[in-house]
Amino acid sequence: MRKSPSLAALALAAASLACQPTTTNQTNPPPDPAGTTAGGPTLGNPPADSGGTPTDPNTGPNGATSTTTTPGPGPVVAGSTNDSRFLGPEISHSKGTAGGVVVLWPRIIPGTIAEENAALAAQVQAKVKALAEKALPGRPIDVRPKPERVCPKAGCDAVSINVLFTKNSTACVTIALINGPGTSNTKLIPWGGGVELKSDTIQFRDMPENFVKIKDYVPCDQLLTNMAEQDQFIEAALRAAASSSAPPATPPPAGTTPPATPGPGPGGPSTVTTKPAGGKK
Repeated sequence: MRKSPSLAALALAAASLACQPTTTNQTNPPPDPAGTTAGGPTLGNPPADSGGTPTDPNTGPNGATSTTTTPGPGPVVAGSTNDSRFLGPEISHSKGTAGGVVVLWPRIIPGTIAEENAALAAQVQAKVKALAEKALPGRPIDVRPKPERVCPKAGCDAVSINVLFTKNSTACVTIALINGPGTSNTKLIPWGGGVELKSDTIQFRDMPENFVKIKDYVPCDQLLTNMAEQDQFIEAALRAAASSSAPPATPPPAGTTPPATPGPGPGGPSTVTTKPAGGKK
């Protein structure tokens, strides 16, 4: 029996349809209007409409990277108040005010007796503060707490004064330590008891105890009274340190003439050079 030509044609058409691919001609996924593909984040942001370059995918709106945490305080200056890396407890956390005085905590030697003599050291420091106020009235005084007994490595901005203190049983010795601003040399002045100095001027932050030989102690209960006998020398050294660091006087503007000094009144002498000669009135 012969097959119908129409049936044969239908069978051929069905076979050709079965062999055609089911995919479309599109090879890339359609653009995601939300800026993501398959639900994941994009790798970077698209260029701006103005033709700008793509931004760093790790950069936030303020320029901070995705790994950035809360910004820090900025660069740490050695010797500054926020310099917790380099400042030990014995280093002054204040440089004082230019033109003022930093009164440091007494330097107690040896360190093993520091704590047991803290009360006496506080009395000595209070005396030093009073002397600084007398020697340099009106200047800002910065009294440092225990155990801040030395200026930072770069020095203080103000004049600094400290006391080297040591004790033998119930007898004490004190030596004043005075520095100008910065890393100027340290001036040593005997203040209580009797000592011999190998040098009265040493380099900044040298250990002063290495330059002192004790000759005589004073009873600790009489220390402040004994120190008062030398106050005038400490005051003079403190004023000298402050004056040497004072800024130079500002010269008058160019083209100006300083005001003339008024002359003496009628009949008065022009200049007194010596004492008047003795004679009868």
